[in-house]
Amino acid sequence: VATFIISTLSTLHPDALKALQVLSCCGFHTDVAVLELLEESDISPCRGIRSSLQYLVDVGIVEIAGGLVAFAHDLIQQHVYENIDLSQRLDLHFNIALFLGLKTSMNSASIQAMGSIEDGFKNLYISESKTAEGPVLSERSLLSIATDHINHAGPDFILELSQRKLFATWNLIVGKEMS
Repeated sequence: VATFIISTLSTLHPDALKALQVLSCCGFHTDVAVLELLEESDISPCRGIRSSLQYLVDVGIVEIAGGLVAFAHDLIQQHVYENIDLSQRLDLHFNIALFLGLKTSMNSASIQAMGSIEDGFKNLYISESKTAEGPVLSERSLLSIATDHINHAGPDFILELSQRKLFATWNLIVGKEMS
């Protein structure tokens, strides 16, 4: 497996490698709907994540089934993830978190406008995010994913007080949901 990983990854087009890096930050598998949302961001490689997926499937690096994109082997995900420069990896987590979290109604302006955290929590039941292909992600799912990424990035990337408050609110909401 190690030889396959090294030989295959060393020949990838830079866009395909960038797509793999984004995927690896999302874990062993991720929802296609998340990738569709990320296509709208500057996190996505120049040609987009979607344009690299079929090639990555063809060479046996990832598999697509049931609305999920998964690495063909956990060692591939681990290798890709661990070979991203640490500061770049943390920055990638931070940017994924910020982009996905701000797609929800739990952005800075709405948090300031709501009467309480509970009001924001209730709003997450109502809103949905649709992708171009139709899969739906609830705002709760997006906020949970965003919170996971912001926690991976760590506090060093959160420089502004307003962001600290925003991310603390996200963590509180997700934590309440999990309890």
